[in-house]
Amino acid sequence: MKFKKMYSAILFFCLIGLFASFTNLPLANSQTSEIPDWIKNNAKWWAAGLITEGEYLTALQYLADEGILKLSPTTPQLETKPSPQDSIRAQSYLVRFSGGEFEQPLEISTFSNYINADKPFYLKSFYDLGITTTFSLESNPSIDKQEFYEIAASFYNPGSPAELFDVEIDVLSGNNIPIVTVHYTDCSITEYLPYLENSKVFYPFSDSLSGEIRDRAVFYCSGIDIIVDKSDKKQDLEVTDPSYDERVISYVVYFSGPDFDGLYSVDTFSKFAPSKSLDESQYSIITYSSNPVDSVPQFFLESLPSIDKKQLYELYAAYANSGQKPDLFDTSVDLILGDGTILQRWNYRDCNVFDYGLRLEDSMLNHPFAEKSEPEIRDKTDFICRGLGLDIGPDLPQTPFRNSKIIQEGFTGPQIPDENQKAKYFIASMFGGELSETVVGEKIKSFENIRRDRGSLTPLHHAQQYDRGFIVESLPTLEKKSFYEFLSRYVNPGKTPEPFDINIDTMLGNDSILHRLHYTNCDVVDIKWYLQQRTWLYQYSQKQQEEIRERYAVYCEGFRVEFP
Repeated sequence: MKFKKMYSAILFFCLIGLFASFTNLPLANSQTSEIPDWIKNNAKWWAAGLITEGEYLTALQYLADEGILKLSPTTPQLETKPSPQDSIRAQSYLVRFSGGEFEQPLEISTFSNYINADKPFYLKSFYDLGITTTFSLESNPSIDKQEFYEIAASFYNPGSPAELFDVEIDVLSGNNIPIVTVHYTDCSITEYLPYLENSKVFYPFSDSLSGEIRDRAVFYCSGIDIIVDKSDKKQDLEVTDPSYDERVISYVVYFSGPDFDGLYSVDTFSKFAPSKSLDESQYSIITYSSNPVDSVPQFFLESLPSIDKKQLYELYAAYANSGQKPDLFDTSVDLILGDGTILQRWNYRDCNVFDYGLRLEDSMLNHPFAEKSEPEIRDKTDFICRGLGLDIGPDLPQTPFRNSKIIQEGFTGPQIPDENQKAKYFIASMFGGELSETVVGEKIKSFENIRRDRGSLTPLHHAQQYDRGFIVESLPTLEKKSFYEFLSRYVNPGKTPEPFDINIDTMLGNDSILHRLHYTNCDVVDIKWYLQQRTWLYQYSQKQQEEIRERYAVYCEGFRVEFP
């Protein structure tokens, strides 16, 4: 491993030296210029065959462009392909809705993404109904699309089905001349939902440098025409992105029911989306952001666990713990514009908690909820309800759905819990079974609770007779020798050790306990040591280098949520 690093570094500087010698020019002064880390990584990836020679040469060209590698004006530059000028290439969309319940044609220029899918395989069952094509539109939810949202809401709310309508989509060049127009006829909205796009690998729709709230609408239609206008007639409009005040930037969630003391609202949720199905990956639970109009109403909420949501955690505990289950409750989710007004209100009726989970988000490819470049503990709750209605603002009442603090102090944007009031780490305490005394583990960064009925996280070699479990990761250390000796009994041939109990305490930044997950009659069913060398993950050691980690999967018979 060390030889490979040394080889990559030597190769990198040899290439730069050769490149400079071919041009008879010096490298930039190392005291005034610095080679970026990603350039160094490119050397490693090129040496390992993970990127092409052309991609590596592009990195060297970057050194030249930034003055780190000096080239003479006569030195041939790396060949680049010419690209169309912005004024003539596709830059934006103009969408027109007409017919049906649109009294007048409605033009909207703030949709950022249009995807058409003619005759996809999953529409075969609809062909007999005359449906032949589908498409979707994505954008930042904004006040200029209010009339469109009112039509979308009519497909959710009880009553007569909304009338079919037509949609025309102009693909505009940079000077607002239509390149092509796609005309859809007899359309209906089959899916509409907001969601949070917080992946750094996608360019934002807005000018935001963090995650942004988006929405997506799916349409089924009976006809499609492609129109090419050769008149070069310029559209008389100004295509701009919605401003901060005009687009949705946060949520306020309201809960009401017999188990709540009056109206209970929370403004520290960072992610909300309707959902239709639950699935799992090897590493984390994924709820697909999707909500067909005719599906059972489901949704999920994600946040940084924090003390302001304690009343909600007590409700989660009532669902998880044995005994009488709590009553059903109602939930409303307000989508708030930058100026503090409500654009949409998603009203869910007769809900219960399907699942509550904790995990560490340690990917550098995702925008953090707390807007700090560091790993963070997040929680996620899935809800299943009996009814759903969608109200469209901005004339919705501010109370009782708005948090009183916001009403009194004024709206200041998405609320982030204080460092001392949000979850920062976990502590595990094991006892019972063959343990003569309670073993308290070190601070655990990565913890994720799992359920048997959620699928692929259950170890394949396990009998699956248990209902609950969790996965933890940490760095192997010499101080845990006694713990490793205990774990070896689950791996080495011989007597199977007795089950033990374990508490996982979720700790706040002020070192107090937010809540305790109490597992009983547990077995360690999977033990793994591995090398973590992914450059896009934060390391537990907080150093930019690969590190050896340990990973344990534990399954248990009993589970409770407690508040010490």
